[in-house]
Amino acid sequence: MSADPGIFARRIELEFENTSDRRKAMEQKHTLHDVPLFTKLSPNELKLITGISRTRKFKKDQIIFLEGEPFSGFYVLLSGSVKVYKLKGDSEEVVLSTLEPYRSFAESYLFSGSHFYSSCAQAIEDSSALYIPRDDFAALMGRNPALAIRVSEGFAVRLMELNRRLDILAPTVEGRVARYFLNEIELNNSIRMPEPYFNLLIRKKDLAAHLGIASETLSRTFRSFKQGRIIREVSKKIFVTNLKKLRDLSE
Repeated sequence: MSADPGIFARRIELEFENTSDRRKAMEQKHTLHDVPLFTKLSPNELKLITGISRTRKFKKDQIIFLEGEPFSGFYVLLSGSVKVYKLKGDSEEVVLSTLEPYRSFAESYLFSGSHFYSSCAQAIEDSSALYIPRDDFAALMGRNPALAIRVSEGFAVRLMELNRRLDILAPTVEGRVARYFLNEIELNNSIRMPEPYFNLLIRKKDLAAHLGIASETLSRTFRSFKQGRIIREVSKKIFVTNLKKLRDLSE
């Protein structure tokens, strides 16, 4: 007997009850429709997705999947944060992306036909994610051609987002960091605030690896930006105090 999609959707809501994650999600009115892969889907189509899915919880630093493991399904992050990375040599990590809630990951293998994960994923903090099994998802798409088309359109949106992230790689260190900051405040929908901001969920050494620079160089750049009154840092939040100067550095 198949699970009632309505009951499953309620179970997802229960994951957030009495937690700060749930309050934040309610305040920001996040839904699965905010996931780029599913942005073209109707509410009824989203229920079909939740109907074949289940939630998984991960502790801080817990491995979600490793490179070379069989591809069994993809994920939508519900709370917390996750990094996707590759291993260079025996232990060096190259961070490919860091994810905030309502971003999907590992979905590209659905379209590439790959049978194995080609990267690793790890929880940066305690996190929960919606797990969507590959075979169930493929069967659902087969039964609903119109749904499959809209998911493909959503995947195109996701590719555009990834391409925008690739634009971060400016020729100078200051330019790379500036572009990263601009991209993050845009994703955080704070660009029009007096002081745009974003949550720095990734460790700075991982951010340095993501930008292709040394950790010491990133630390010097942070200090330079603070001394130049371009940013200020409060706990894990980065506030941009001089947006024009940051944009100038990114060019």
